[in-house]
Amino acid sequence: MNIEIGAKIKQLRNAAGMTQEQLGNELSVSAQAVSKWESGTTTPDIQLLPEISVLFGVTIDELFSMTDERKTERIENMIDNMHFIPERDFSDSEKFLREKLSDEKAKAKATLVLGELYSKRASEYNELALETGKKALFLNPDEKRAHNVIFDAVGGLYCDYNASNHVETIDFYKDFIEKHPENPRSYLWLMDLLLADGRTEEAKEYLWKMDKIEHSFRTDLYLGLIAKAECNLPKALEYWEHMTEEFDYWLSWSCKGDLFARLCRFDEAIKFYEHALEIQEPPRYMDIPESMSCIAEAIGDYEKAIEYRKKAIEICEKEWNITEGEWVDFHKREIKRLMDKMKK
Repeated sequence: MNIEIGAKIKQLRNAAGMTQEQLGNELSVSAQAVSKWESGTTTPDIQLLPEISVLFGVTIDELFSMTDERKTERIENMIDNMHFIPERDFSDSEKFLREKLSDEKAKAKATLVLGELYSKRASEYNELALETGKKALFLNPDEKRAHNVIFDAVGGLYCDYNASNHVETIDFYKDFIEKHPENPRSYLWLMDLLLADGRTEEAKEYLWKMDKIEHSFRTDLYLGLIAKAECNLPKALEYWEHMTEEFDYWLSWSCKGDLFARLCRFDEAIKFYEHALEIQEPPRYMDIPESMSCIAEAIGDYEKAIEYRKKAIEICEKEWNITEGEWVDFHKREIKRLMDKMKK
């Protein structure tokens, strides 16, 4: 019951665009008290329930009940906002979603969220595997299997074709596109896989099919990626220059930043990222300052890397009204890691 009413209060608070401190002020309690309610550690004093119901425009009964939609939303919030989902919450969520798979109306959403839940668990274990693999390697520098643990955890690139090809997933997307040929985004995922495997001729074939459905900056983007994969960098640069000339849009400039970052042309990449961030309308995404932070770290400018992480937190708090949870905590952990690197 603690967890349910806490989740309900958190959902209502977020929907109202309030911080924990603001809600606490409305109810004459501390932000810490609100945090404990939302985490399920404690419940609000019974005398506060009428005030809470009036404040959010719900009945007291609604504070204690969760519809299936709210339960699904709670699971989505856990996936987004928790670094590690507690085992009991994971098991309860998995059980609930699997039960919804037999409900035709809820099946599509439940299947999606269940997949996201499993993906979240995989990322949690990959993080644990990465840190454990690093420790194992330092304990035994000659242990090849420790390298395997590290590479598997981060999706490292193996030179062995049998370990790095995407044949099975490529076939899946080809079959999916055959059944859903008017879905342009599916072509992007397929082309990424084809290019990763060096299958440029097939990538061209699907690119032109996609362009007939939807002409966008992505046509020049992938023409350039194909040219680069075929060792024609000058031609690739021509396509990418045309991309931002024809489509002066924040996402095309952000993609251009990604492309130049991968070419290690970091100064130009930062310039493109900054322009993308400047012209993007709020609420802006955190990907751009995060990418700039990665570049700064790669060249050893840890102070700048921290500055970009702080920018990501600022965007999160001021433009998304998110002041807690994994969206913020991730960047705070990265700032601490960068500060530790500066001390070495």
